[in-house]
Amino acid sequence: MHPAPLGTYPLDDISRALAGKGLSLDVTGFRCRVRSDQGGTLAAPIRQLYADYPAALEPQGFHDLDIDLHRRRSGLFSREVAFGWDGQSPFPSLPESQAHPLFEWGLNWCIATLSGERVVIHAAVLEKDGGALVLPGDPGSGKSTLCAELCLSGWRLLSDELTIISRENGLVQPIPRPISLKDTSIRLIQGRHPGVEMTTPITDTRKGAIAYVRPPADAVRRWTEAVPIRHVLFPRYVAASPLAATPRSRARVLTLLLENTFNVGLLGTSGFTALAQAIAGAGGHEIEYGSLDDVVAWLGSVW
Repeated sequence: MHPAPLGTYPLDDISRALAGKGLSLDVTGFRCRVRSDQGGTLAAPIRQLYADYPAALEPQGFHDLDIDLHRRRSGLFSREVAFGWDGQSPFPSLPESQAHPLFEWGLNWCIATLSGERVVIHAAVLEKDGGALVLPGDPGSGKSTLCAELCLSGWRLLSDELTIISRENGLVQPIPRPISLKDTSIRLIQGRHPGVEMTTPITDTRKGAIAYVRPPADAVRRWTEAVPIRHVLFPRYVAASPLAATPRSRARVLTLLLENTFNVGLLGTSGFTALAQAIAGAGGHEIEYGSLDDVVAWLGSVW
């Protein structure tokens, strides 16, 4: 069976594929086979979020990732779901209601692991006018909220979680995937963008309520278009705070990026050098904000 956009397949067929030999899903440069006895739970959010990605209901040939999510009894009356990659379980099992977030978190980890020959930074990244904006940030910094706002306001989504940089040419490789939003950010983005396509929030996770924004079809279509870094912005959301943007030297930007880089220790000197060269022509700021409108307006003035 030749791949077709996942959204063209009936939901029941996707559920049966997940519960059977697996669903073959091409996630940018990674070909995944996904199997799960949670097909009834996973089929709908996966179909919604990955509707524009090539997929096949009968897996054939080589797959970069062989993923399974299966039920595991955790007590006399409770059941959990475990994430498996090639027979290993790198994460603790979670309640069955969290099967979809577990899939997304696990796929992030798999992609980061398989991208080990490149520089991998925990940061959102978007593109406009041929340049990349990198948004590193700790949990609660507002990174994903700002990423969603920009993505829904004309910027091209490259990734919500992973900034992957080639060591050969310093360009950012797009890995467009769903944007994760939590708690009040869900209502904020829905209020600002009433037409946003988003999954139903799951409220009982260890991170609070979680929902995912579907990546734009154009971002998925253009995943091969790598771009140079133009600016690195370290956001920090503080409720009701006026906007305060502080320029940072490239040395300071490099230091902060290294703190958010998964594998620079493994890559050694070549990884350090590649990252330094990738930001050689980039600007950098730390920014504190309490209003998305202020950040969007500020970015428009400096871009």
